[in-house]
Amino acid sequence: MIETTEQLRIAIDQGYAGDKVDAIDPAAAPLGTDDEAGGTSDTPAQVRLAAAQELRARADEDGQRTSGIGSAWWLIGFVVFTGLAIVASLVWVMS
Repeated sequence: MIETTEQLRIAIDQGYAGDKVDAIDPAAAPLGTDDEAGGTSDTPAQVRLAAAQELRARADEDGQRTSGIGSAWWLIGFVVFTGLAIVASLVWVMS
């Protein structure tokens, strides 16, 4: 059970929210820092409510693709086309 903002941040970073891949997300102000600095740290009940909302809402949505290259085919195709165009132009100029 998630009781602290640190546990919620870790769950989100590990991809349990479904909106990002499992990776550390460095932040200038980690989750909960602003509340703590203001002197009103989140209660465990508030954190549980936020976790239930965040993890449930995101789990219903399609998460990011964790394998495959997806839309990168456009970039790969563009790079290959550009490379072939450069080689073809060099061959044309040299002949």
